[in-house]
Amino acid sequence: MAAPIVNTGIQTSKYCNVAGLGVLIFDYFLTLEPEIRWTWNRRWNITRILFVISRYMAFAAAGMTTYAAIATRANENCTNFSRASNAIHIISIIAGEGLLIIRTYAFWRKNNKLLAVLLVLAVICIACGVGLTDFVGGLLAVPANPSAPPTSNCTFQAGQSSAIQYGFLAAYEILLLSLMVFKRYKDYRDYTSRLVRVVFQGGVWYLAPIISVSVANTLITVLVPQSYNEMLDLPQLVLHSMLASRVLFSLYASEQGELDETTLQISTFCST
Repeated sequence: MAAPIVNTGIQTSKYCNVAGLGVLIFDYFLTLEPEIRWTWNRRWNITRILFVISRYMAFAAAGMTTYAAIATRANENCTNFSRASNAIHIISIIAGEGLLIIRTYAFWRKNNKLLAVLLVLAVICIACGVGLTDFVGGLLAVPANPSAPPTSNCTFQAGQSSAIQYGFLAAYEILLLSLMVFKRYKDYRDYTSRLVRVVFQGGVWYLAPIISVSVANTLITVLVPQSYNEMLDLPQLVLHSMLASRVLFSLYASEQGELDETTLQISTFCST
């Protein structure tokens, strides 16, 4: 007899998230040598702090998500665990986005007005995304039946309101990508600097798949059965961590080969 669709969806989501942990571990060892070379001997600044959060807090988030996927918690209250896991996910993704904001800021020749606007918009997106998700989730929640036997809230699935936070994330990432493309073809059209090319291509190659996953998460949460809506939860976080690390490594590597301060103020990223 075929398994009920809800069980099939939850199992599929669990497999995808556990696989995400495996990919994160594998990628970490692939990029450990560049990390040692390009980051360990540098002083601590905002870029390195964001890098460490994005790279290493992802392991905590992945571990908690994997535990939620494989543990049997039929008679437990998972509210606090779920909140802590969501908070770590959000902080990790914010750190990865922070590296993109810094890169965009540098690409715009340290335009402080642009930085202020991006930071304000980031705060608005975070507040609205998280706040509206909780508010709409409360409205959509089915009232508990007092006469029904108690049930566990540890099911590995999220409500449809999660699409709101993914939508805000995708919108903000599209904004950053648009700013990178606009500046590249407005002010850097005739530049052949390797540094300009690396910063621009790194931003595009980072943002394109992240936007795709954010959009996919939004659509999955809204359009497919609820049991499938955690399918790309951890993979999205893993992708943020992996690509943010690679982009930073490529920036530091390019600094050694070509540092054109008149074209691009790469000191925003790199400390001596």
